[in-house]
Amino acid sequence: MRSHKFRSSDLLILSTAIGLIATWSAPWFELRGAFAAWRVVEWHTFWRGDHAFMLGDVVAANYRVPIEYATVALQNDLRAFTLIGSALALWHSAVFGAMAFAFRRALRARELIAIIFGAVIVLALLTFLLALPSSLDVKVDFRSASDAHTDTLIWSHIQILPIAPTCAIIAIVGQLIALRKIRNPNSAI
Repeated sequence: MRSHKFRSSDLLILSTAIGLIATWSAPWFELRGAFAAWRVVEWHTFWRGDHAFMLGDVVAANYRVPIEYATVALQNDLRAFTLIGSALALWHSAVFGAMAFAFRRALRARELIAIIFGAVIVLALLTFLLALPSSLDVKVDFRSASDAHTDTLIWSHIQILPIAPTCAIIAIVGQLIALRKIRNPNSAI
């Protein structure tokens, strides 16, 4: 049995996979709000826009639900997360693209396309699976029907889920270490 020494390229591949999953698939925050007579709780990746909510059971799939935020701070927090997430996703995607470009000579075109296509499918499936905790529950509302917002989704609370952003940042550190070792194999770190 041959022992496999952990190489810098292995660290680069592992860090890139973790970074891609942490930025594109894993939830970054939980939003809580209300729509008509429903409580809405959803886990979101940073890139899901205002109209990516799972309200298909309540309204028609093609109906665009107007979105409101309870506070300006909540809306600003979501914008900041989108900017941070976009930067991290761009970095990890660029590293993935650079790796695919670097391996293009070692792989045939079909194999390279299969790897990229497989990565996209895995990320899409993980995005779906990791969003499953989202839910719609009946809301107990003691206001009159004229006082209730019936046609607007109002986000009132955000809870940051720090695992995915932390993993995305740690993955960058792993990538930088691996790239440094690849460029200079005799370096200490």
